[in-house]
Amino acid sequence: MARASFAILRRYPRLVIFPLISGAALLVVLGAIAVSLLPQLGSMHDLTHGIWDKLGTDGSGNIWFYVVAYIAIYVLTVIGVFFNVALVQCALRCHAGQEPSVRDGLAAATARFPQILGWALVTTTVGIALNAVESFLKDKLGFLGSFIGGLLELGWAVMTYFVVPVLVTERVRPIAAVRRSSAILRQKWGESLAGQARFGLVGLVFYLQAAALFFIGLAILLSYGAGAMAGLGPLLMALGVLYAVAIGVVLQALSTIFQAGVYLYATTGAVPPSLDRDLVENAFRPKK
Repeated sequence: MARASFAILRRYPRLVIFPLISGAALLVVLGAIAVSLLPQLGSMHDLTHGIWDKLGTDGSGNIWFYVVAYIAIYVLTVIGVFFNVALVQCALRCHAGQEPSVRDGLAAATARFPQILGWALVTTTVGIALNAVESFLKDKLGFLGSFIGGLLELGWAVMTYFVVPVLVTERVRPIAAVRRSSAILRQKWGESLAGQARFGLVGLVFYLQAAALFFIGLAILLSYGAGAMAGLGPLLMALGVLYAVAIGVVLQALSTIFQAGVYLYATTGAVPPSLDRDLVENAFRPKK
């Protein structure tokens, strides 16, 4: 299944630019926050340390901290959804046998910006609420609470699996898109999602390779210190991190390409010629 989607990505490698940009935006924001918290890095910390101190001083400071955190998560979600919509638009063109373009994807995302803002608000709010519920259940019930919270998050992920393709093609409001996504799943395959799990297993193999590079480099760094091989450790650690980032970008692109193909099959009943019929029809297994 990964190979079937990879054939499209290999033919149109420019599609990787969408998850790459959204991932870069996330890293920039997280990097800026990390830099602002380190006094060793000078001016950035001097500029922001007063804000961090104020946010943590009293109860009102904590409230403002959560408000700022919510806004930051929302903005990052908008960026992620925007470029995911652009990627879905290009993937749909690929499955239809048309030539995709970055400009076309960005234009489609821009045209759907109100829907993107609305969906980002819904998914951010629900995501934070589910996280809070899971934390509460974990405190009260321990492992059982974590398990229940995880099931709630999985249920939300399954219900919203087709939301972005629905936003791209049907241009409905966020709540209507959730209902439509859930209806597509119930109508075609029931409740047991398996397609994304297969991509996760494929990705796990490569993530283990990235982790091996990182920890081998860390072991070399700790073992040799400032010795002759001191430079090899940080190099392997950096390669491991870059490899993991590249894996994440490629898997995101592959997953979205396959998702778009399955959506077309779900709504039209015809398997796109770019994907294998057996793979698509068995991506979701009916509940017995």
